[in-house]
Amino acid sequence: MTLFIASILVALCVSFFCSLLEATVLSLTPTQIAVISSKRPMLGKIWQGFKANIERPIAVILLLNTAAISIGASVAGAQFNKLFGSRWIILFSIFFTFIMLQFSEILPKTLGVRFNRKLAAFIALPLSASIKILTPVIKLINWINSPFEAKGSAAAGIATADEIAAMAGLSRLSNHIDFQQERIIKGACRLAGLTVQQVMIPIEHVTFLSTSQTPPQAVTSSHSDLHTRYPVCQDNDRNIVVGYVNFKEMISFMETHPADSSFIGIIRPVHFTMPADSAADLMKTFMAQHVHISIVRDKDGKTLGMVTLEDVVEELIGELEDEFDRLPRMFHALSGGIWMVGGGMHMAELSSQMQTPLSDSQETLSAWLSGKLGHAPKLGDVYSQDQMEFTVRRLRRGKAFEVAIRRLD
Repeated sequence: MTLFIASILVALCVSFFCSLLEATVLSLTPTQIAVISSKRPMLGKIWQGFKANIERPIAVILLLNTAAISIGASVAGAQFNKLFGSRWIILFSIFFTFIMLQFSEILPKTLGVRFNRKLAAFIALPLSASIKILTPVIKLINWINSPFEAKGSAAAGIATADEIAAMAGLSRLSNHIDFQQERIIKGACRLAGLTVQQVMIPIEHVTFLSTSQTPPQAVTSSHSDLHTRYPVCQDNDRNIVVGYVNFKEMISFMETHPADSSFIGIIRPVHFTMPADSAADLMKTFMAQHVHISIVRDKDGKTLGMVTLEDVVEELIGELEDEFDRLPRMFHALSGGIWMVGGGMHMAELSSQMQTPLSDSQETLSAWLSGKLGHAPKLGDVYSQDQMEFTVRRLRRGKAFEVAIRRLD
């Protein structure tokens, strides 16, 4: 009777412990392991090793579990038959199977998943010791399984950007983080896969100043586009960018040096980048070198566009709109049959104000002009329709910020 009871208890306890180990090993996420590593580095290192070679702990667990169940069932069955005869062996087998399923499979695995982080601190060392003891057996199993293993597969313990984004979404649904925090995490994951070319402002939407301009001419050019920093090219050649100027410094320079005919003295060095470079790496450069703009050039030195710190940050947290990014919707009647209209005014509203059937759509004046012109609006572009002349007066990132409308008699 002692051997009968002992065989059942040993099989049950060993199988319970193995199932607990298995559930903990498989349910621990890279994020949870990172938290463990930050608090207990040595313990975290052990778990990182388990995840990097997941087949080793799983092989040990299955070896012990299978051995315990097989040996326990055989010994217990033989002892039961010896003690009570074969007439009740079927009932014993059903009872033994139920006990093993409930208390060595379902219950321990439920506990292992639920309390995996707490259990990780207690089972890491015993599991690590078991792996070392059974290393010869594991090597034999790996050799037998080697023809069936996938070659060149990625490490199992590495969380991909998609997994991190998915965890952020789950955390928001669980009210652990808010929508804006989820947006930043997903934006960071997305930024890691973007190139500079994907976030840059195309050259046709960039306002360049020229070294051939006088300070008043440069101010006039920059005043129409409402930015803070402007790249400067050599003698109107956009492929030769010599630096950039700050609009505020330009105004101050004109006040303090009214007689100077050139603003070359306030040109700052500009950063250059390649279109295939990582947008995430460019952001690191912006932060490390305290720069705000970078000119994008190809390997032949041709200027393709520009990236600002704002452009990269917007990939993380969404659009950053200041008072100039939001296209205005003003409608001012001037003298001489001229109206000054904001590019954000809806065409249906403009048609009503002008009492002219221009369009009944809800698209903005800027978008409507883009469609009529066949390209993004440029400073000075003129379009005429229904005895009305539209002239682009100001731009903002390739959009018509301000449009002058004149009635043609």
